[in-house]
Amino acid sequence: MKSKNTYLVLALVPVLLLSGCGTTDKASVSKTKAVASMPGDVLATWSDGTPVVTQGEFDEMFEFVLKGKPELQNLPEAFLPMVKTQLLNSIVSQKILDKWVADNKVDQTKEYKDEYKMVLFNARMAANVSALAKTLDLAASEGDFRAYYDENKEKIALIAAGGVKAEGVRFNSEAEAKDFLAKAKSGGFDKLVQADANMKKNLRDFQYVNDKSRINKTLRDAILAIKRFPSVMMVKESDKAFWVVNATEKTEAKYQPYEALKAQIEGTVKQTKQQEGLMKKIDGLRDSYGVSIKERVFMPEQPKEPGQGPQTMMPAKGAAPIKKEVKQPVKPAAKAA
Repeated sequence: MKSKNTYLVLALVPVLLLSGCGTTDKASVSKTKAVASMPGDVLATWSDGTPVVTQGEFDEMFEFVLKGKPELQNLPEAFLPMVKTQLLNSIVSQKILDKWVADNKVDQTKEYKDEYKMVLFNARMAANVSALAKTLDLAASEGDFRAYYDENKEKIALIAAGGVKAEGVRFNSEAEAKDFLAKAKSGGFDKLVQADANMKKNLRDFQYVNDKSRINKTLRDAILAIKRFPSVMMVKESDKAFWVVNATEKTEAKYQPYEALKAQIEGTVKQTKQQEGLMKKIDGLRDSYGVSIKERVFMPEQPKEPGQGPQTMMPAKGAAPIKKEVKQPVKPAAKAA
């Protein structure tokens, strides 16, 4: 089994191109000579001997990577060679890609420029949000986590809904239903149903009935009101629908315990608090900067009725209502007698 530290190492940097893969023995010998002739402060060179990665550049990137992954700062010394080798290969691979893009003028194409612009936009947005989030108080208590569990128990923790296990046969007349009910109470519901092919065909298994069951409300409420089990009873759904119901047991809903979901709940609550906090902070900044937004600009205009009075348009947040005057039709002057 891999240790936790091993997984951290493997997650540190992707190895884009493994050094030496697919090379011939002759190429390997050539590369060995090139490595031997490198200056001490150079870790990789191009074919003409110019540096690809220097020791200083690598050290700077290594510190940068560790700063982004604090969990690796206490990594045992034994793992450092593997980590540094992976990082070096990753840096070299990126430099190779940079050179290919430049040599082939890929970065001059519209497609590349558009994608690069979008990447920069997303990166800037992520950095801005991260900086703003650091100013928020995102502390959450055990009470917050418990409250979330209780409020969302049905959605996140439900294993089995529980309810009254029931089945029933529908009759068109009350007399038929009462006749079957009397026989079922004395001779057994299941036995009577199995002995009659038509009855068996009309049997409906309600499974476990609870307050969320999608069956007739009158029927559902009557089944949920049963207190003794097993029980056979008649339920009138309507003037032309009578059910003889066989209820065998009642079970309580089953949920995953709070402790089993605590880690997931903590993450969700903190993320929700962050989102709410960010929106509140941005709204506050928008007000303090006096920003106005023409929110109706993309909405279709409503047709104006003749003689319609002043219209109040939806203002931007923090702005005063804007009244749009609609000119009244001018009545023609009366002719002189």
